Amino acid sequence: MRIWKNAVAGLLLLVGGVWASLALALTGTGPEGPHVARVLVAGALVAGAVAAWRWRSRRWGVAVMLLGGLSVLGWVRTFQPSNTRDWAPDLARAPWAEVAGSQVTVHDVRDFRYRGTTDWDPAWYTATYDTDALTEASFIVEPFSGFYGAAHTMVSFGFQDGRHVVFSVEVRREQGETFSAVGGLFRRFEITYVVGDERDLVQLRSNFRHDDVYVYPVTASKERITAFFMDMVQRMNGLHTQPEFYDTLTSNCTTNLVHHFEKVATKDVPYDHRTLMPAFADELAYELGIIDTDVPLAQVRQRYHINARALAAQGRDDFSARIRAPLETATAPVP
Repeated sequence: MRIWKNAVAGLLLLVGGVWASLALALTGTGPEGPHVARVLVAGALVAGAVAAWRWRSRRWGVAVMLLGGLSVLGWVRTFQPSNTRDWAPDLARAPWAEVAGSQVTVHDVRDFRYRGTTDWDPAWYTATYDTDALTEASFIVEPFSGFYGAAHTMVSFGFQDGRHVVFSVEVRREQGETFSAVGGLFRRFEITYVVGDERDLVQLRSNFRHDDVYVYPVTASKERITAFFMDMVQRMNGLHTQPEFYDTLTSNCTTNLVHHFEKVATKDVPYDHRTLMPAFADELAYELGIIDTDVPLAQVRQRYHINARALAAQGRDDFSARIRAPLETATAPVP
């Protein structure tokens, strides 16, 4: 029995020490990266807990670690999100909308034109969308090459005039900052809703990053799609006035979409491994009947894999229409 108690206490010290080290090293950091000097504080905490165990008792060791861990947690909670940092150029503007009846005017819709993943012409515009003219929504999945289960997910809304606007939940990086899934657990990044043209947000991923991209039509009534759209607009506006931190587990691109998808799903949307491994988010959407279910999922994926269409439509004004056209039509030579 004593061996088991020692093992549990030792595990608590190990987990507590690792967590405190990561929290102190990563919380609130920016482009400068982890604060190695802070790890010394975690080292002192672990040393103190071990000393208390050795010279007093196992309980003393655990008590020191718990007290130290709570102190670190309290310090972490002092960091607050902000909308005023030196943002990366592609995330410099945070979109927001004015709503007047069915008219939704979105400011700072991103519309970059790319020559490469780091070479672009920046552009933003303001556009008004009429929810009475909403015709469709698409669920977009971009699995990341070389990372099992990792993906980015987005939603696009289509209107009677042929326009499509994409909502993408993303980490709002600072200048020179790179994303870290571990860092995303420790208040290192803010979260933002990027709103953009499909020629930007979709074409960037399919044609320049060369990731597989799937654009699935959402199966839902006009009323549910409208509620879906307005829910995303409301959340976007909320973040514009009250920033929040990104969290790798609880507030990432897919977990946020899960909350919005509750507006179109006829079943409860479960929180399971497919929200943490969003490359399988289309499997969840398939089970919920949010996307086509008339054939096996593998065939649905093949049907809505748009890379060949996107390459053929690169730079064209009718990009959105062509990535949704039959493959033979979309990839036919342009006259």
